[in-house]
Amino acid sequence: MGQRLRQSSLRRELLHYVILLSVCLIAMVLLGVLLNRLAINAGLVVHANYDERRVLDAEPGIQNASTFSPELIPEDIPYAVVDKDTLRVVEGTLDPSREAAAVRAIQNRSSYQGQAVYRVVEREQEYVVLHYKVRSRFTLPWLRAHFPDYEVTTLIIGIISIISIVLAVTTIFARRLQRQFDRIQKLTVRIRNRDLSMEEERSPIKEFDDVLASLQEMAKALEESLQAQWRTETRKREQISALAHDIKIPVTIIKGNAELLSLDDQSEEHAGYTEYILNATSRIEEYVSLLIHISKTEQDMAIALKPTSLRDFAAELIQDVSGYVGQRRLEIVLDQEETVTLEPAFDRELLLRAIMNILTNAADHTPDGGEIRLAVSASNRIVSFRVTDSGPGFTREGLEQATQLFYMGDKSRSAKGHYGIGLTFAHNVARLHQGSLRLANRPQGGAEVTLEIPARQN
Repeated sequence: MGQRLRQSSLRRELLHYVILLSVCLIAMVLLGVLLNRLAINAGLVVHANYDERRVLDAEPGIQNASTFSPELIPEDIPYAVVDKDTLRVVEGTLDPSREAAAVRAIQNRSSYQGQAVYRVVEREQEYVVLHYKVRSRFTLPWLRAHFPDYEVTTLIIGIISIISIVLAVTTIFARRLQRQFDRIQKLTVRIRNRDLSMEEERSPIKEFDDVLASLQEMAKALEESLQAQWRTETRKREQISALAHDIKIPVTIIKGNAELLSLDDQSEEHAGYTEYILNATSRIEEYVSLLIHISKTEQDMAIALKPTSLRDFAAELIQDVSGYVGQRRLEIVLDQEETVTLEPAFDRELLLRAIMNILTNAADHTPDGGEIRLAVSASNRIVSFRVTDSGPGFTREGLEQATQLFYMGDKSRSAKGHYGIGLTFAHNVARLHQGSLRLANRPQGGAEVTLEIPARQN
């Protein structure tokens, strides 16, 4: 027994995804806190109350100094010296746009505007207003210049990190699921291509494994069905071939004796009977040959490709179908393009019989006074033979099944010598030449049968 495959479920996979995503996000937060602590310890970043502590430490010195000096102010802290009597700024480094806020802070002794603080230190003749912000910041000038707001910077980095982690974890799980979908797709492609001999496919996810198992069961059932169909078709072909050969022997005997009778002196009536027997046996021999041909598989059949003049080939077709029509009032028309001067390679005898079957079928279904038209065209890629008639055309069922063996849309056709073989034979000949046979009805009435084969040049 093979090793048992450990399976999960989609619910469990989703739970794993949520857990892994949560762990990664928590780890990111902890890492951010750790890096912030390390930066503070290393002196790269200062606490949010760093400037406040410096101002509070410097405040007694500023307040008690006999003479104010800028050296009393902590480094990088803007300040303003305001006259007590006039409340006008007499000196300082505070931005002029903030002087009004500094004066208002004197009236309240201190002022808080969000993270901004105006700290008032009262002296005998003046007020000293120090301005600072309660927030963390970088200590290096370059970092402060490019990233003045440390908190916004860390927030942006945090958001980018969260998005990156979500994308990374989602991508990992998406690829895991995609591999399972790829297995299913690969299996369906093999089934579509009828490549049904396959090893057992398993998936570590239960739901996908169930789908794979169902597809493999379907492939196995389809393989058994195709094998049974192939055996049935083989037996049918063998029976047709055996029957055709069995019929051929007595037909040959009948024909030989009829030919001997025709050599004797006979009355006109008896000679007519003999002629009728000979014609009938020739027709039976033709059908027997078609049955033997159809009973062979494509692998058993070989075609002899030889360069053939399309112009001479078309002329022979018209001559043969004219002889078949005889005294009936049917107009036989040949449409040829200049390109039919080409000499593509095909099996002349097989193709002649195939197109004659199409032409005779058209003749049998075209009423007197009608028209049968053979259009021959050729290019460097395709040789086309299109036969049209002015008969009733194909039925809807006939368009779908007319090329099937023994199909007869009109049940009375067997009385006219038709047994549903001609179009089947033409279809097989087209396939042997790697071509196609198409059936259609013309908008103005009548049937249209087109046989196309590749224009091989050797």
